[in-house]
Amino acid sequence: MEKEDNLTLKRKLLLQYIGKDPDITNDELAALSEYKNPVYVSAVKRMLKKDGYISGPYYDVDLGRFTKNRLTRLVAVIMFRKDYLFIINLLKRIDCFVTFYPVFEQSFKTMIVSFVCSDEVNLKRIFDWLLERGILEHCDLYVQEHPWYLRNPVFITEDHDSIALIPSLDGLLDETDIPDLSYGTFCGITLNKVDLSLIEDLSIGIGECNLRKISQYERKKEGLFFTYSELKTSLKKLLEHNIISKYFNLYPIPREKCSRFLLLMRSNEKEKTERLLFNFGKDARIQGRLTYWRPLSGKEAYGVIQCVCHPSFLIKLLQNLDKYAEIEDKKFYFLRSFPASYWVMQSITTQYYDPGSCVLYYPYQDYLEEIREAVKSEGVAP
Repeated sequence: MEKEDNLTLKRKLLLQYIGKDPDITNDELAALSEYKNPVYVSAVKRMLKKDGYISGPYYDVDLGRFTKNRLTRLVAVIMFRKDYLFIINLLKRIDCFVTFYPVFEQSFKTMIVSFVCSDEVNLKRIFDWLLERGILEHCDLYVQEHPWYLRNPVFITEDHDSIALIPSLDGLLDETDIPDLSYGTFCGITLNKVDLSLIEDLSIGIGECNLRKISQYERKKEGLFFTYSELKTSLKKLLEHNIISKYFNLYPIPREKCSRFLLLMRSNEKEKTERLLFNFGKDARIQGRLTYWRPLSGKEAYGVIQCVCHPSFLIKLLQNLDKYAEIEDKKFYFLRSFPASYWVMQSITTQYYDPGSCVLYYPYQDYLEEIREAVKSEGVAP
């Protein structure tokens, strides 16, 4: 089992500080990571990006801050027999989708699809129709009412000892700090076209979030002429009102060598579920995104870990998780490697934002009609 790699202490320090503070300067990094020259720090960061240890920057969007109406994410775990591309192209007609994650197949082809959602009932109707039509074999729907909490890998201890690539699964029920994952409240401002376009571009890292590159992208792809000054003013506005927040993705080993999985865990007590969630991978060399998913039926929420790790950790996880009798229910989804043919991602769709009322509602009935027409034109039989 692999315990170590060829990252130097200085590079581990640099990665760790970037993971904790996305706005840290090269001068600060040079001092903290024991490099003498800030210019060399910039070169090392480029090398670490090229080697697959860093991606970004990106910006998270706080769904509670920029609209008056309540937005959530709705997550669908779908199983089907049809071709992957047929299902993906069908569901992309629901243009508020955010991600398609392909899952390793068992009895059926499986994908996890997430949407920004303004009306869970009407979005559910689309999946009910797909089930009734036999296009989907099974569908579990979850409401995500909290943002993802990113926890980047830890590479070294305070004493500069290396962190093992394969973390322990001991102490998952220990007392630990539980952060507040609530979305913010409406910030009270109206967003203009520049603001909305910038939200979309920053959240998927267009031009590595360089405003000049974003200006060129908008001009070439969308025919929109935003000046650097307009984009800079908009960025300041979005940051000041906490609508967006910057982050980098850090990987425990080069990204293409990582394994990825989603783990849902639920205890019979909310406090135990929280401990299971926030002790998982704590101070470890894995990347974890943590949140809660509540089944749309309204039952108790699961703690959810979206994990990027060394492949050997999967073996340990599957062997050791069963020792916790307090885990009343768990679900495990092994995600295909990234990049893969069926991974699809896009930014939050803002085209339906109404600046007069500061609300964002998606046209679910229109989506359903488009899907019906697509199925009819393809002549799909159950």
